[in-house]
Amino acid sequence: MIAFVLTTAALTAARLRLRALAARDRVLFRTLYADAATMRYIGRPLSSAQVEVSFCATLDATRKPRGPRFFVIVEQHRSAAVGLCSIRRISMRERCAETGIMLVRGACGRGYADEALGALIDAAFRALPIDTVWAQYRRANTAAACLFGALGFSEADGWRPRGARLRLCVSIVQRPVWRMQSNQPERGVPMSNTIGSNVIGFLENVGRSAALRHASREQLLQVMQREEIAPVLRSALLQPQRMAIDGLLGVRETMYCTNQGTKLPKKAPPKKTPAKAPPKKTPAKKPAKKVPAKR
Repeated sequence: MIAFVLTTAALTAARLRLRALAARDRVLFRTLYADAATMRYIGRPLSSAQVEVSFCATLDATRKPRGPRFFVIVEQHRSAAVGLCSIRRISMRERCAETGIMLVRGACGRGYADEALGALIDAAFRALPIDTVWAQYRRANTAAACLFGALGFSEADGWRPRGARLRLCVSIVQRPVWRMQSNQPERGVPMSNTIGSNVIGFLENVGRSAALRHASREQLLQVMQREEIAPVLRSALLQPQRMAIDGLLGVRETMYCTNQGTKLPKKAPPKKTPAKAPPKKTPAKKPAKKVPAKR
């Protein structure tokens, strides 16, 4: 059993601190889940009875060693609770976990979501044996797309973690990518040492096989499943950009080279040979005068 244990000091940001959800947060929970504007892209707002049932169930789940972890976002300067963020669906098998955040109306647009999720994701990579943090949201929720994009998330391509809803967009960030984009030194549980060899091995197989080089996306997915390529690797290998693969391999700096070739000196144009003058016409010989015959 692996428990997600974080100290209060580990979950702080410039203007915020995060603390575990407690029984005294019932009012905050109701403010978030019963508000139609806050629930616009999540689902129907809950009734008072539904809020009570959901709050008790959430609180009980957070007390389990491998249950979800909900944190109350608190402003440091006035100790006011302004929202909730969470790490849940922690999968040891897929080495991933889901994150999410909700803010009260008055706290939106102030950069609190970036600070809170940044502190939470950093702490999750330190405390959990996971390689990927993912988030799901509706495509119409442009604010969520901008938030996760700014945090270094990229849309998962060909991979859907267990628990993700079919119609929702799934974005992911991997441990090396997070470490590089946040300028963090390597801490916590490192990524499996077999990832680099799996990526390189699969790419070498593709290079050797003409069938794989020209295979469709669905065919490549089938081959990856047959070779038991991890879902995170499938997503990275299918992306058109190499950023995800570089992140999995821990590449910090990438040099891209282009083959410029050696420019051959231009050949001088061949000299034009002056056209030969047409041969002079030899004047036709005048016919010889007939000499009169002698009599």
